Amino acid sequence: MTAEPLLTILVTTYNRASVLDVLLDMLSSYQEKGLAFNILVSDDCSSDSTRDVCNKWEKRLNGFSFIRTECNLGMDNNFMTAYEHFDTPYCWLLGDTRHISYEGLKNVIEVLEEHTYDALILRCRDEMPQERIVYSDINTLLAVQGWHITNNASCIIPKKFIQAILYHRYLGTTFLHMGIFIENLCLMEQFKVLYMGDVYIKELNVPTFNKVGWNKHPFLNFGKLWYTFIMSLPNQIDIEIKEKVIYNHNEHTHILDLRKMPASKVVYGQTFIDNYKTCRRYVPLVSHSPVWAYDMIILHTPTAILRVLHGWYKRFLNTNK
Repeated sequence: MTAEPLLTILVTTYNRASVLDVLLDMLSSYQEKGLAFNILVSDDCSSDSTRDVCNKWEKRLNGFSFIRTECNLGMDNNFMTAYEHFDTPYCWLLGDTRHISYEGLKNVIEVLEEHTYDALILRCRDEMPQERIVYSDINTLLAVQGWHITNNASCIIPKKFIQAILYHRYLGTTFLHMGIFIENLCLMEQFKVLYMGDVYIKELNVPTFNKVGWNKHPFLNFGKLWYTFIMSLPNQIDIEIKEKVIYNHNEHTHILDLRKMPASKVVYGQTFIDNYKTCRRYVPLVSHSPVWAYDMIILHTPTAILRVLHGWYKRFLNTNK
């Protein structure tokens, strides 16, 4: 490995001290085995013990930095804070709820040391190919990877991609990191991006932590915001590819799957219903399921009935385990 680290792992966090502690413990063990990388924790003004966790690990980790915003700025602004404070040739927005194996990170660093590729994509979903693939065309890349690289932890990008002007273009879209990645590739006359399907990024399993994710407001994030974000990407991307990417996301992740709607309405209540009403007109643009079916479940079926059905369904699953 090189003496000077090429990679900074960006750990953006908010009120997840228990998960952060597990992650930093894991990364510390990788450094003890000889891997060279920096770690930057950007804390969006957490009210839990995040600072104490970082103080605990500060002296044990090489190349460790801790930044805490003065007030809660939100996800995208926390990303920007992290971008502005790393100084290695590459950064990886891992976040605080995902992890990589020692061998996986070793392979990543070895590839970066080759200085052959402009950026890397790591596998974050089971159904993605497990082999390595080189992309040199933006439409080909998005046709396969577009829905997948919504996962911030999938993309390792060079420092030269971090441009303040792009912050403002994608700020508030929910897909800031993906936007910066794609736009920079579109601006290049030629590029080489390596997809490392053999390196799998997994969720951290910490019993004391329950990740809500997008389920509380799916129609905002993967209805309205997802559609407008993809359609706003540069014209180097064919309109047919943009449409394919938009539909691919729901087809692979099933976030808007009709079968999930009863449980989501029961669990998240009025917030979920209001989210659907506000973003309803985007549903046909992101899902092949009919709008009338969403209406029937979310708007016209009483929650009390869905709660009973949801209870029966859970008991059925538990009985058949």
